[in-house]
Amino acid sequence: MFVNARPHRWAVASGYRVRIAAFVLIGAPIGLQLYSQGHGAVLWALFVLQFLAYPHVLHWLTRKAWIRGWTEFNNMLVDSVLCGAWAAGLGFPLWISVVLFVANLLNHTITRGISGVLTCSATFVGGALASTAVIAFHVSTDTGGLVTLASIIGLAVYLSLIGVEFFAYVDQLHQVQDTLDSQKQTLENANAMLHAQIGKINDLQEKLHDQANRDSLTGLFNRRYLEGTLERELARCKREAVPLSMLMIDIDHFKSVNDTHGHQAGDEVLRVFSLLLLENARAEDIVCRYGGEEFLLVLPKMPLDIARDRAAQLLQLFQEQVVSFGDLRLQTTISMGIAATPEHADTADGLIRCADDALYQAKRAGRNRVMVFDAMPTD
Repeated sequence: MFVNARPHRWAVASGYRVRIAAFVLIGAPIGLQLYSQGHGAVLWALFVLQFLAYPHVLHWLTRKAWIRGWTEFNNMLVDSVLCGAWAAGLGFPLWISVVLFVANLLNHTITRGISGVLTCSATFVGGALASTAVIAFHVSTDTGGLVTLASIIGLAVYLSLIGVEFFAYVDQLHQVQDTLDSQKQTLENANAMLHAQIGKINDLQEKLHDQANRDSLTGLFNRRYLEGTLERELARCKREAVPLSMLMIDIDHFKSVNDTHGHQAGDEVLRVFSLLLLENARAEDIVCRYGGEEFLLVLPKMPLDIARDRAAQLLQLFQEQVVSFGDLRLQTTISMGIAATPEHADTADGLIRCADDALYQAKRAGRNRVMVFDAMPTD
């Protein structure tokens, strides 16, 4: 079936060109046949209308039609009926009848496939029967040499024109296919570039997210990351009924290091201590720079007594640590406060406050020591 088709310009234009060529080439042997048989003015008038005026009238009507594809198909049916009528009216001259039938059969087959063969045969026979109903049936298969030659040449030229027409159509299809392939390749390249850009954007987002959650000097997690993570860790430990310990750590006399040796030396002390914390942390531990020279070590699933041993180990390690900065060899100590859940608090703020109080107790007690939170400390 033809689709709703005002835009079927190629089909209409092609049908017009093919119909003119066919009727001119077929009209030549028919005209010679009429002349050789001495037919009268009426048949000549019909000949002029059929082979000279008819193609142009059909083209005009087709251009005015709303569904052009369907109209062009109906035009082909009319072509077959009229050609069948001419074949019967002339007495079925062999070569002229062959040319008329083959030309119509070719048109129908190209546009309709196997169903076109049946359609063409039925309409051609229908036209022949209609003609014999008006004109007495007669058979005159013989044609003169000139008519036969004109028929053969006309059929050959028509077949050649059909071949040229569809070669142009196929060539146009190849050009369209090449354009589509080129556009497809362009789209694939653009898609690959887009995926690459998306990958870069995702990497950049991950880096920005990591930078937003990490301290730029030490590379440890920052306070912002702790605020979003500690509550989840506490909830998980509570759900699994396991402890969680926290170490609040402060570098002793850090201000004097900055004042005496400069902030760059102080930064180096911070970096060395951060590396020491990371090297002695488990995969599940959370190591944060809480602010200035204060650090926070969150130890999920670690009971208080083991956390106390861990703190004592860190205290000893940092006391023995020598920080090299230029010609300087710096050594300092740390103080630590420990709090744990469920012993001291069951919220993030409460646990941090208890660890901070324990750290304050360690400083008051002389620094370089570990203190566990005590709600009622003694002086």
